[in-house]
Amino acid sequence: MRRWPSARSRSRVRVYVETMTSLRNSVLASGLAVAGLFAATGPAAADQTQDRWVNLRDTVTVADGIACAGRIGGVTVATDSLPGKLYIRLNATFVGISAPPGVVCSVPATVAWRNLETGATGSWTAVASGSPIDFPAEPNTHLQTGSGRVELTLTTTRPHIPSVTAVDVY
Repeated sequence: MRRWPSARSRSRVRVYVETMTSLRNSVLASGLAVAGLFAATGPAAADQTQDRWVNLRDTVTVADGIACAGRIGGVTVATDSLPGKLYIRLNATFVGISAPPGVVCSVPATVAWRNLETGATGSWTAVASGSPIDFPAEPNTHLQTGSGRVELTLTTTRPHIPSVTAVDVY
């Protein structure tokens, strides 16, 4: 047989619901007040540089050696302190047997760029090397792309699947 709650327990439930509603409203009001404080602070000072980091999409490639293959990727950084320039760094991970043995697998990689707003083009080539356990120096440079949206295509001199990445340069 089912017992119905007593008047006293119904009163407790009502007090609990009213308390929770009041607490919820207080939390919402506090959150809005804090959000208003952050919104009122405005942007950072103008002398601070703003960096845009973009990861290059991986290019899957065969590398030089008896049986080497892997991926080449990288990172780009556009900063407002260097308008019209794009910093780029490549990194690679290869597995397989290199020639001569004991040397990490490597392959020449080319980053071809095209400024989609001005039509300017250029390229940069460097040797990318690496293995799952060895992290050699990562080739890097500054590309003079000019400001605007820039499309980067990463290719190699061996059979590969190229990658295309677009970045915004200050």
